[in-house]
Amino acid sequence: MRSVGFLTMAVICVLALASAAAEAQSVSGTLVKNAVADYIKRSTADSVETAIQFEDLKPSYQVGYKEVKLVVTSSNSVVMKGLVTILVKALPAHRESGFTQIIPVTVKVRTFQDILVSTRTIQPHAEIGADEINTVRTETTDLMNPVSRLSQLRGKWTSRWIQSGKALTFDMFEPVPLVKYGDNVTIVVRSNNIVVSDQGTSLQNGTLDQVIRVTNGYRDNLRGKVIGKDEVLLVN
Repeated sequence: MRSVGFLTMAVICVLALASAAAEAQSVSGTLVKNAVADYIKRSTADSVETAIQFEDLKPSYQVGYKEVKLVVTSSNSVVMKGLVTILVKALPAHRESGFTQIIPVTVKVRTFQDILVSTRTIQPHAEIGADEINTVRTETTDLMNPVSRLSQLRGKWTSRWIQSGKALTFDMFEPVPLVKYGDNVTIVVRSNNIVVSDQGTSLQNGTLDQVIRVTNGYRDNLRGKVIGKDEVLLVN
């Protein structure tokens, strides 16, 4: 899977236009279309198939130069699915600076990929097993953050009820607590250079660095920061 980690991406296509100098210069809609389609392809993971529908593409666009380059950009906050507006910059091909013309292009991007679907109803706080899911090829245009591989759920469990036949998305999961309610825990006490420990019981679920309530059998109002599996550091 290709990851896009820059605030701005650019796909540059240098176009040599054969129009007469006296005439108004233009770039064909086909060249703009190809540049946008290539940009979307580069911005999409290899495992995702796309179908692109151009909503407002013109046959041609007037530009201020005889030879131009098209630079297609967007920030990494733009999700390449659904209705998307892409900005195409028309720049002089052989100069470092000059007038920049912006060509907005609106496209509808449909996405298709393999995702995981539950084969039975799954309760909250359950780790998903291979016998509880199927891999299905389907359209994911309106599905945000679908899960495509079981390995992506390692160290996570369900945060809600998941009905049978439901597509799995990452918002349905949360990290499995290192300490669970009712677990026996080691309560670590640090004072200056002295470290001692006591045995107790967790009164809450807790992930790494989370402060939870614990008891050592004598006091129920102890608070400890989770520092490892079934281990907390006393903070009060």
